Amino acid sequence: MKHSLILTAALFLGQFFFTPHLAAPTAKTETYVYICTGGSSVRYHKTDKCRGLENCQASVKKVTIDYAENKLKRTQCKLCYKRK
Repeated sequence: MKHSLILTAALFLGQFFFTPHLAAPTAKTETYVYICTGGSSVRYHKTDKCRGLENCQASVKKVTIDYAENKLKRTQCKLCYKRK
């Protein structure tokens, strides 16, 4: 009985510590940014309240950073993404 309990505990703990599905998720979490949909816009912004969006004559749209960079070829707003 004692050996069965120890074996069961060892198997449980082995699965807990060494099972791959308990590892950190590998799926990339989406990061969203804001863009002005106007034809001359070239930047994306961290928030829709950014000062860089004040002159947007079109609408402001929330998109993924991947979409903004790769599909729309936008770059970071210099106001939102100040280097420190």
